[in-house]
Amino acid sequence: MKWGRSIGVVVLALLLSACGAQFTPLFVASGSSGPVIGWRECPGAKYDGITEVALYRWDRDGTADDPGELLWHIKASDGVALHRIRLGIAPQGFTTRHPLAVELEPTSTYALRANMSSDDLVSGFLTFQPRQLAAGRVVFSDGDEESRTSYEDRDNEDFGCFND
Repeated sequence: MKWGRSIGVVVLALLLSACGAQFTPLFVASGSSGPVIGWRECPGAKYDGITEVALYRWDRDGTADDPGELLWHIKASDGVALHRIRLGIAPQGFTTRHPLAVELEPTSTYALRANMSSDDLVSGFLTFQPRQLAAGRVVFSDGDEESRTSYEDRDNEDFGCFND
């Protein structure tokens, strides 16, 4: 199973880099009810969205395949995909595989791993600290952070979204 995930992450990285993508579409942002996990929507794309997401306590020696201790994991039923999911909650159509039973510490580092619906091999991975999630802030890619406005203003091609 780990080999399959490793190959998937490598395939995603190769696909996104070959297409000129600088960042993965996965992000985490502040929300009115707590952190929100998101997948950047590509204009005109059909059937994309998050179908599975897991939160880990980042291990200093962790990797995308083995990020550390699993803290929370949800997975969608067939045909369900969302672009925004509140961290720690299983929205309608998702099943909790591992409930979130701890409070996140502001200065600890956590990892998010998500799969999207358009292809089981397409996944996103990022690390973040909750203190980065001040109101109006977004953390994406390799822990990069910026205002939600600056993030939304970035060119979609930076995230692998290309117009035909």
